[in-house]
Formats: sequence, structure tokens, C-alpha cells
Amino acid sequence: MGLRIVLGLVLLLVIAGAWVRFAPLPQGRLTATPGPDEPGAHKLTGGIKLVVPLDTLPPDAFDRLLEVAAATPRTERIGEGRDPAAFVTRSKLWRFPDIATIWQAEGNLHVYSHLVFGQGDMGVNAAKVTRWMQALEAGGDA
Repeated sequence: MGLRIVLGLVLLLVIAGAWVRFAPLPQGRLTATPGPDEPGAHKLTGGIKLVVPLDTLPPDAFDRLLEVAAATPRTERIGEGRDPAAFVTRSKLWRFPDIATIWQAEGNLHVYSHLVFGQGDMGVNAAKVTRWMQALEAGGDA
């Protein structure tokens, strides 16, 4: 009886692991450009929205940030869109996907990074966006 329970739990873990790896990404989130639109770092459910005035950044900040994001380990750019540009970063162990969209609007650079599954990201997206902005300011990779 105990072996069956253990095998059942292992099977559930395998199924859950396969689901987060192979489930289709919600297409609406790959093009989402939500508010708030005021400059600052805004904590949202499962992620963060960063809004930075472009005049406080280097002239090529948008293109450089796209390069920084693309150079992030386990990160893939989805499509070639620029309004917004979409990236998916997957966690190391379980390969949970986080979606980041980057765009320019009304003189600001917007970065919205959030989880796909669950409610809380344990600060992972805020840390990633912070690394991206530090790399942008330093002129290097994240």
C-alpha cells in the first residue's frame, strides 16, 4: 500500500513537471502592456512592472535591454515583435516559465515580468529585472 502511494506521488510529480514544460503559453500575456504607467517599480501579483523615463537612460536603451534580456540564461525571445518584445525565462529545476514584455510608450521604457503558473514568484522577476537594468547601465550582459 505504501509503495503505491509513493509511486502515485512520483507519477503526479512527473505529470506536473511535464505540464509546466510543455503547456502552451498564454498568447495574450506575450503582448500584454498593462499599467501602471507612472515611473517607478510597481509590484504586481506574480511579478513586477518597471517604468523608467527614457531621458534618464542611454539613447539606445531599448535595443540594449533587448540584447541583455536575450543573453539571460534559459531565456528565449518569442517572435520578433518590438511593441512589445516578449521573452520567456524558465526556472532551472522545474522549467517554470516567466514572461517578460518590454516596450516604449510616452517617453518611458516599460518592463513587465511575471509568472505564468501560480500566484507568487518569490521575488524572482523583480531580481531578474533589477539585473537587466544593472547590466543596461553597466553596458554588459545580465
